[in-house]
Amino acid sequence: MSLDADADTAVAAGGEAGAGAAPAGAVPAVVLYTATSLVASGLLFSVEPMVAKLLLPAYGGSPMVWNTAVLFFQGALLAGYAYAHWSQRRLGRRRQPLVHLGLVALPLAVLPLALPEWTVAPEGAPAALWLLLVLAVLVGAPFAVLATTGPLVQRWYSWSRLPRSDDPYFLYAAGNAGSLAALLAYPFVIEPAAGLAAQTRWWSAGYVLFAVLMAACAVVVRVRRPAEETREAAEPGETITWRRRGVWLGLAFLPSSLMLGVTTHMSTDIAPVPLMWVVPLALYLLTFIVAFAVPTRRWLPPAVTAAAACAAILPVLFVQFSDALPAYGLVLDLFVLGAGGLACHGLLARDRPGPARLTEFFLLVSLGGTLGGLFNGLLAPVLFDWVAELPLVVASLGLLLWVGPRTSPKLGRTGKAALLTGPTLTLLLWTLAGSVWGILLGALLAVASCVLLTRTRGPFALLVAAAVLLLIGVQYRDSPHRERTFFGAYKIIDREARRDFVHGTTVHGTQLRDPAEHRTPTAYYARSGPLGDVFAAYGGIGRVAAVGLGAGTVAAYGRAGQRFDFYEIDPAVIRVARERFTYLRDCPCDVRTFAGDGRLRLAASPDGSYDLIVLDAFSSDAVPAHLLTREALRLYLRKLRPGGVLAFHVSNRHLDLAPMLGATAGAEGLTAISRIGGDGTDAGLKSQWVVVARGAADLHPLRARPGRWHDVAPTGPVWTDTYSSLWGVLRMAAS
Repeated sequence: MSLDADADTAVAAGGEAGAGAAPAGAVPAVVLYTATSLVASGLLFSVEPMVAKLLLPAYGGSPMVWNTAVLFFQGALLAGYAYAHWSQRRLGRRRQPLVHLGLVALPLAVLPLALPEWTVAPEGAPAALWLLLVLAVLVGAPFAVLATTGPLVQRWYSWSRLPRSDDPYFLYAAGNAGSLAALLAYPFVIEPAAGLAAQTRWWSAGYVLFAVLMAACAVVVRVRRPAEETREAAEPGETITWRRRGVWLGLAFLPSSLMLGVTTHMSTDIAPVPLMWVVPLALYLLTFIVAFAVPTRRWLPPAVTAAAACAAILPVLFVQFSDALPAYGLVLDLFVLGAGGLACHGLLARDRPGPARLTEFFLLVSLGGTLGGLFNGLLAPVLFDWVAELPLVVASLGLLLWVGPRTSPKLGRTGKAALLTGPTLTLLLWTLAGSVWGILLGALLAVASCVLLTRTRGPFALLVAAAVLLLIGVQYRDSPHRERTFFGAYKIIDREARRDFVHGTTVHGTQLRDPAEHRTPTAYYARSGPLGDVFAAYGGIGRVAAVGLGAGTVAAYGRAGQRFDFYEIDPAVIRVARERFTYLRDCPCDVRTFAGDGRLRLAASPDGSYDLIVLDAFSSDAVPAHLLTREALRLYLRKLRPGGVLAFHVSNRHLDLAPMLGATAGAEGLTAISRIGGDGTDAGLKSQWVVVARGAADLHPLRARPGRWHDVAPTGPVWTDTYSSLWGVLRMAAS
């Protein structure tokens, strides 16, 4: 079957099957099957953010926790679909429902969900592989069983002689609607209303309800069996070529990888919390719903969605050049995900086979999605030393011009040259100017050009390839070192007067290149800024802990006889700070570094060890929320000596963390003051710091500096280990 062919006949056939008088009990049975799909999908997609949030404290809040979790869930979904395909073919309609009910009952023995004691990866163990093992033990059994529901319920329905039994794909749309509802409910309803312990209990109750519904569906299949004894043998065989299977895999791979790439792009620059995970995944599911719920050819033809996806390629590539992620960058990310998902899933829906091949179709779609997760979650961090998967997959959307319906009008040489000149000049001018208005203008020109270029595939493909090559060249410009790990992508940028250490899109430390200035604290840590005030006010401190290392700039404040302990989750950052910067080795104090999550490593240190704890992990990339909760504050206080203080670096483009930190500290009976300082130069970037102490007397040295430090209004939400919603801390406008 060609993708260009009219595939709406399956829908029409389904309508004819149910056009006459509905059999007795048909309506309750349809409601039962629909409800089962909704409940199963809701459980599947509510457990994903819940489990990932359970794991965040043990893995330091890295966005890769979510990508690795999604890879596991995709793999479990693939296993469920494979079982569904095999069992319905080998066991048949008489035995398969009964065998499956036994499988549904098995996970009841492991509920409610609970983290194993060995959740934290041992030193030297690959974090991603260890996390996959933890997920398999934690949620593997119930998730795999739930994953079988989609194709099996549809197959059971096709056996039942109910309305639209010849086209049961509407149940797939119903299942995706349940998934979407659960995803949206998690950050907006579930997370604010209940802690993680209560969430796991309610989820377990939901699984029991699902088991009851599946049993009822099995009863319906058995009751209606005699009237359709020969139906299965009469189903027509449909030839499916390997080329067609390959197209299904590709069309499933692209939106899956695109969804994960957009999620990483968003959560790296804001925070790895359910809200940032849910929005791209919800949009991804919405494209499935739209594609499979209605005959899209009549009002949203693949030619339109494919053209829209291709029109978004160049604007998204433009944003990849930028060192910031303003609001329009987020909009472009979501637009290309929506357009690409509609195009790919729309083409899949139009080429869906009949019910006899339904489980094979969903198995291949699941395999394609899993391959997308495998590429983003495991292969890309090994293959690339920068986050290349998003621009590469976005550029690959141009392949839709060869797969989907298209038109290729004849254009003269002048017309083609004019079409190529606009976006090419846009790329060149943007590279030279780099202003916000330049990016906006470039995006508008690119959209207009792409809409036209999608009608001439060759020149458009060359332009996209040139943009990708230019992007790669920019990534390696003036960068003597690049590295990517499970926790992030790092690069060194050498400028005329300084060297920058960049993580994602955020500078995490600079050092002046003049050897005479090597011990000068710069950027957010300048002596003229808030941190300079802290060390000036508490100059007699003996032992300092710093969570977050960066370039090691905080060590510039060290004095002989003092000890500075740096806690850094990524060993690669420790290596870069020691080999590419000199702050650590130039410090006259005793400097020690500890690899591991700062909260977990601090918990192992003796109580009352430190005079000052500096927490510098929130400036932009992947804000680890578990370091800002009430439970975390209690831990820090145990490690402080009497009179000691906590200094939080809360500068952030997208999150206003100070009010939340003030409210959380107030809930613990603590006092918090804040200062925004810095002159905006290389030696003193603007930054915001919050200092927390047991009482007002401990903060007197800072308050004595007139006009600088002020009380933090406790107007934000109170964060705990089970509640860290972004609502209340998101900035309304991007800088």
